[in-house]
Amino acid sequence: MKNKIDICLTPSIIDLFDLSNKQVVVIDVFRATSAMCVFLHNGGERVIPVANIEDAMQYKNNINCVYEKKYLVAAERDGAIVPGFDFGNSPLSYQNKDFRNVSLAITTTNGTLAINKAKMAGHGMLLASFLNASSIVDYISSCSNDVLIVCSGWKGRLCMEDILLAGFLSDKLLLNKQFYSDSDSVILSRNMFDLAKSNLFQFLADSAYRTRMDLDEDVKYCLRTDIMDLVPVWAPFKLDKESSQVGTGFFYSNKNGKIKL
Repeated sequence: MKNKIDICLTPSIIDLFDLSNKQVVVIDVFRATSAMCVFLHNGGERVIPVANIEDAMQYKNNINCVYEKKYLVAAERDGAIVPGFDFGNSPLSYQNKDFRNVSLAITTTNGTLAINKAKMAGHGMLLASFLNASSIVDYISSCSNDVLIVCSGWKGRLCMEDILLAGFLSDKLLLNKQFYSDSDSVILSRNMFDLAKSNLFQFLADSAYRTRMDLDEDVKYCLRTDIMDLVPVWAPFKLDKESSQVGTGFFYSNKNGKIKL
């Protein structure tokens, strides 16, 4: 039996989808999932998305970190680093660093909100960016699940860059006869990617993000395709070495599903 692909173009309509039988892929191209991928690629132990600044501050103050040797805490709102935090969601800020044995607790305007809304996924959750796009396709192809791609958008609205990546992913998956789609969202996304693929940066010149933000170097980096063999996989972990408390976070996996611990 074939597996179905669908796309949720914004988290504001995610309640229209049944997540219980889906493998969910969350994307926030500019910039949350791109930054998370860079962190894990540079040795990061895990990424812990948190809902709000207050929760992030608890990690910063080491309240929830009894078990951790090292924590990095990041917070971003409206494209800027929240005062009191050292990192935001710029992937460039996570480059050229060694994050071995370090965990990242992060809250962002859109990406972590989408992740929190997708936690009910019955067959797991992955993070995708252009940086690791083909590895995500390979990983999904090795599974036998219906797939929902969730675009983080911007404050409940659509954004072009997430739709382009959704189009890239669905286009590649549909080359595999294991998958099918009857979704207008998939058709729209694939058609948009087909128009844009020769020059993604130029295609997005008038996009809301590039018009609103002066972050072209970040944008150029986030549009680099397949520079990482990396699949961030949602999995449980112990909050406290001495107890049975369990949290959840994204761990580095390769495209064959082997998680680095």
